[in-house]
Amino acid sequence: MRRLPAVLVSVVLLLAACGGAQPAGAPAGSQLIVEMTDYKVTVNVPSVKAGSTKIGVRNLASQMHSFEVLKTDLPHDKLPIDGVTAKAKEDGKVGGIESIAPGGSASVTLDLAPGKYVLICNVAGHYQLGMHISFTVDAP
Repeated sequence: MRRLPAVLVSVVLLLAACGGAQPAGAPAGSQLIVEMTDYKVTVNVPSVKAGSTKIGVRNLASQMHSFEVLKTDLPHDKLPIDGVTAKAKEDGKVGGIESIAPGGSASVTLDLAPGKYVLICNVAGHYQLGMHISFTVDAP
């Protein structure tokens, strides 16, 4: 009888060692964490793998921000500006979050193709004040 608990513990440890974070055969998926402060955008990694990507956005600033994902070969600080709205033109937009309150957070999951992307806040004037960053999506 003493051997049974030892055998059970061994089996449980062996099964735990074989387990993984993803079920067998499931796509890994990528995650990108974006933080927005007053007129700055940062990301946790410079690139992700193509496919389903969960993007979590935290607004650490004192004012409302928006979040836009644009697929473009332009440098992140060279997007054209609409002179009437004072917003960056959103050519190549693949998704985003309309508004994130100060201290708030939100997330969006997008299917991203390989290429170059720019993340921006497109509240009027915020892009021009520095709320932009680039990142790359690599082939799987």
